[in-house]
Formats: sequence, C-alpha cells, structure tokens
Amino acid sequence: MKPEELNSIFEKRNAYIIAPAGHGKTEMIVDLVQASTGKALLLTHTNAGVEALRKRLKKKNVNEKKYSISTIAGLCMRWCSAYPATTNTEGIKFGDKDYYSKCYAGAASLFRSQWAREVIKSTYSCVIVDEYQDCIVDQHSIFLNLSESIPVYVLGDPLQAIFGWAGKLVSWKSLEFEKVEIDTYPWRWHETNPELGRFLQGIRKELLPALDGQRVRLSIATQLQNPSLRIVPAAKGMDWSFLNSLRHYSRVLYITKWPSQQKTLCQMTKGIFQNDEPQNLSELFDIARSLDESNAEEQAVIVFDFLLLCVNHVNDELGSYSAHIHDGDFNFNRIKKHTEFGALINNLLQNRGKKDIYNILAWVKSTAALNIYRIELFDELLRALSHAEKVGCSIENAARQIRTEPKMQKRYTGFKFLSSRTVLSKGLEFECVVIDVSKQTRTSDRYCATDFYVALTRATKAIYLVTDDKEIVLEALKDS
Repeated sequence: MKPEELNSIFEKRNAYIIAPAGHGKTEMIVDLVQASTGKALLLTHTNAGVEALRKRLKKKNVNEKKYSISTIAGLCMRWCSAYPATTNTEGIKFGDKDYYSKCYAGAASLFRSQWAREVIKSTYSCVIVDEYQDCIVDQHSIFLNLSESIPVYVLGDPLQAIFGWAGKLVSWKSLEFEKVEIDTYPWRWHETNPELGRFLQGIRKELLPALDGQRVRLSIATQLQNPSLRIVPAAKGMDWSFLNSLRHYSRVLYITKWPSQQKTLCQMTKGIFQNDEPQNLSELFDIARSLDESNAEEQAVIVFDFLLLCVNHVNDELGSYSAHIHDGDFNFNRIKKHTEFGALINNLLQNRGKKDIYNILAWVKSTAALNIYRIELFDELLRALSHAEKVGCSIENAARQIRTEPKMQKRYTGFKFLSSRTVLSKGLEFECVVIDVSKQTRTSDRYCATDFYVALTRATKAIYLVTDDKEIVLEALKDS
C-alpha cells in the first residue's frame, strides 16, 4: 500500500477495506503489520487462511514479534476455555453441534468487559481481521467491542461471502467501521495469466447485482467466452479421459455443489483426487465415540464400516470378511485372501486394545491394493488412536486434543488433485479449477453468485465449467 493509504487507515479508530479476490489483500495485511507501531493480532476464519498469511509474512521477512496469528474460532476457544463460567460455555465440547455458536456468543459477551479488552490492548497495538465478509453477527460483536479499546482494521469482499450457513452474516451496507479506498490490481494472475485476471474482473461486475438481491444469468456464448475458460459436457465431467487430461497442471481443484458429488469423484479416481474435509471433521468424533463405547466385536464392525467410508476396493479385497464380521462370526479359517487382516481382527478380539485398532488401520494404509481417498479422516483416526494409547485417555478425547491443540494439529495441504466445495476451498489457489454446474434443475442445485465467484477465482491459469446449459443461473446472496 502507498504511505498515504497506510496513514489514512492508522489515523482511524477502526476501518474497513474492500479488496476483490486475488487483488493483493494478503499483501495489504503484510503492509499493515510492518507499518504498525507494536504487535498486531491477525485473525481469519480458516486454518488454510492462517497458513496463507503466515507464509506471506515469512516470505516478506516480517519479524515474528510483530504479529500473532490465529483463527477467530481459535481466539474465542482459548478465552472461553480460560473463563468458562463468565462466557457461559461450561460443559461444551469441541465437535458439539452448537460448539462454535456458543464460543462466539461467549467471547462477544466477555469482550464487553473493560478488563478483557484491556488484556488485549496491553498485548497488541491493533487487531486486523481478514475475510470479514464471512463474519457472522456474533463475531462482528466481538470486534465492535474490541474497537472500544484498540484499533480494529478489517478487510474483505462482500462478493466472497459464502459462510451464511453458519449464521447471519455481517451487513456491509451498515458496517459500523469507516471505509478506506485502496487501489487494487489483480496480482494473482499477473504472472500466470493476465488475461484470465482481466476476464474475472469483468465477471465480477456482472455478479455485483446479486449483492442487491438479484438473480444473475451468465451466457455461455457471450459473458463466459474466454480462451482460459473451457466448457465440458456434463457426461464428460467425471470421465477418466477428461480428468487424465488435467495431469499437466501442477495442482487441480474440482468443485462440486454437494458433499456426495465431492466424495464420488474421489472414489471414481481411486484416491488420485483426495477429499477435502471440513474443519470440524465431526465424523472423526462420531467414530471415536463409537469405538470408546463398544466392545471388541462391535469395534471390529465399526472399523470395517470406517474403511468403507475412506478406502477404495474394500469389498473387492476384504469382502470375504464383511459378512463374518457383521454377523459376529470371527472364524476366518476358510478365507485365503489377506489372511493378515483376519489375524489383526482376531488380535483385537483377544487384546481389546487401541493399539490393535491402530494396527488394522496401519495395515490397510500399507496395502497397495487399497486406495485411501479420505486421507485426512483416516490419518486423524490413526493419530487419535496413537495419542489415546500414549496418554491413556479415551479415543474421543484424544481426537479432540489433536484437532484443537495448536502444537498437535496437522495440516493436510499440498494435494495435487483435490475434490472440494467452495466453503472448504476458500483461500486456496490452484493452477486449474473445474466447476461442476451441470445440475440446475432445482433452485437448491444452483450456486449462489458469491460461491461461483469464489470458485472461479481459485484458478490461476485455467477454468473448466461442466455443463450442458446455454447459461449459468446464479442465485442472489441470501440474507442468512
């Protein structure tokens, strides 16, 4: 940012900046941190966002003493954990359906207190919040309360507001912060594909009416004509020959509307496309809890069903075991294929230990004929089992620890082929993005204009749209 732009921000008690996708918002945050007089508290919504900010700050050689970085949820979780009675969060557990909403409400209530704000003020010179368009009202209340004692600067783009399912989103039309105009440029495409950057700037203008509640229609023949954007017939969208043609890209993101489509692609490609998992990974806690509450015979069933959730060719390779295990018959003497699997199941029945479950999963992972397409879910259960065995706690408690304690968290990034949805891939970049917009028969099957914009702007070189339609119909931004 220019010196005069930085000065314009710092002279305000609070401020907001609108920056389109790929237009240097992360660089603006780096500039703000470098120009701040003390230590900045940086906050964003996802672990991927935290990682992106951390990498950019490191790349720019920003002294780590100049900032502290966290997700908004992480900040709220730490304060609620420290003051459960004050925040009314006693007894809630990570993974509970209302866990996040209670944490946000609790933190908002806590930061109405002068003493809590003073603690923040004594440590930081300012608070900088990224991706502010995805803040819900309770999160916005936190920053309004903090701004009573410390400068708060927020950055975002209302056309990327896609987290409305989490609650009522903050309204940019009545934002209590002061707007600061900053010159922007499509830097994401400057070196990879400038023409694509200009094209997406044009599409952005076409989508803006959605912010005023209007449905948007984009014509394949006119608005979506660009050499970097190609149309793929719906019948070819998950065809192996098409997917194989994408191998020359360094990283490929395939975006679908629904989780079932997302997982189907991973199954079809035998684990080449990995499934992008949600941050809360509730399935992990459900499975861990079931294992804790079951006897060894029931655990064998749970483990086999877990394999069906995450691994290809389970029935082909281990199908002979399925009926036995589900019927409670553990006499595997007549089964000649993968006898080591049967031996590991029997070890579980005899020893009834977490280590035995771990050994079953470890064997699956090492077996070439079995392809894991949900590696994060699979590996997190392995890690939970190992940690539970090491510290002597339940598998569920171990799962919560490895997912919530910063030093124990593991990042699952760098997949060359990722199957995802916009809500999960926000903040990521890929050379090639494939967007399945083929099913628009019902309103619920259509993308919101904001989702579509986020999907398009993940690509740095090329975009493929899977559709047979002559136009893409996009729903208006919903008032959650």
